[in-house]
Amino acid sequence: MSRIKVKLFQYRPGVRTKNFDRILESIEKGGFNIGIFPELYFSGYLIRDNLNFSYITDYELNRIREKLTDEMAIILGAPQFDNFLYNSAFVITRNGWISYKKMHLPNFGPFEEKRYFKEGTTPLTFDLNGFKINVEICYDLFFDDPLVNGSDIIVNISASPFTSRSYFEHVFPSIAVKKQAYFIYVNTAGLQRNLIFWGGSRVIDPDGNTILKLPYFTEDSGVAVLDKDIINEARMKRKVLRDEA
Repeated sequence: MSRIKVKLFQYRPGVRTKNFDRILESIEKGGFNIGIFPELYFSGYLIRDNLNFSYITDYELNRIREKLTDEMAIILGAPQFDNFLYNSAFVITRNGWISYKKMHLPNFGPFEEKRYFKEGTTPLTFDLNGFKINVEICYDLFFDDPLVNGSDIIVNISASPFTSRSYFEHVFPSIAVKKQAYFIYVNTAGLQRNLIFWGGSRVIDPDGNTILKLPYFTEDSGVAVLDKDIINEARMKRKVLRDEA
């Protein structure tokens, strides 16, 4: 398959049961190969000590898995309990799931992630429909991991408040151009506790062009079609990945 359809769900998390129902409803409506939800969408980002009771369970992962077809995957931010509590991104397909545990935890300003989570240690890439996809979470964006090189799609799920917006937006196009890959950013939107999250989710092609952008601050969703030929053309024009090896 030379093309893949991605759908960005720029949703504001509510109570856990509502979040879970919205995930299942989104799968039932279909219209995508990969559906992507924000960082900690399953639980909400600013629930603090309640995180200990809000991690996703095998039952819920199986409910999501059973809704998917062989051509579909979900990328979902959720707390994960694996001896310790992790801020994780789950990649769920019809055949099962894998998870990426956030490696870089911010602990400054309004962020308290090291108080609640343990750092992950291993990057995650997976293959779907002929595309190599790398998954990262929010603050990971600012740290360069050589294992990302060669990925066709880089997905960053995020819970970024409006105070961080300019830092993120300055970096987005350079990641796509430097890694010669599609870059997908999916942020939450709206108010959680005393923080406003800025949304602005988007898809950027390997030449740094924005091909989909969702609005600031409000919930929305959108679809983009990613083309393997566009990736190959970018890599033929500039030999960055070859010369970095």
